[in-house]
Amino acid sequence: MYCSSCGTVLSKQMKYCNRCGARLIATKEATGIEAQEKRLDEYLTGLFWVTVFGLGLILGGMALMTEVLHLGRGVIIGYLILSSLAFIINFGLNLWETLRIIKSLREAKGAGEVASFDTNELGPVKPAVALESAPSVTENTTRKLETISKEQII
Repeated sequence: MYCSSCGTVLSKQMKYCNRCGARLIATKEATGIEAQEKRLDEYLTGLFWVTVFGLGLILGGMALMTEVLHLGRGVIIGYLILSSLAFIINFGLNLWETLRIIKSLREAKGAGEVASFDTNELGPVKPAVALESAPSVTENTTRKLETISKEQII
């Protein structure tokens, strides 16, 4: 298994990467967004088929009335107006619901995003929370390397 953020090899499945701290397991928010995206795809597919069948019924009914039933122009125009009005209302309601789903999906994605940083590091410390810098733990315990001249090497 590899970290999706930094590419580090992981020996077992973990919630967070040991190297960069990225979340490795999907959260409830991410699965909720995926469910909304799936709902949007299904709604767009439904909107397409409502359009195709609605226009097919309008044009097919008009052709049936003219060619087979030989009805007058007034009846055909009345049918065309009523069926077109019903189609436009249905299409408008479906389009409105689709736009509502898109808006809620954008809000969910915006709320789940955290300010991104270029180096996978924490952001700047806020002045109110800033602590005084503490001395390093390794400051006095590490050995300093001494420079050696060429004469000492030979």
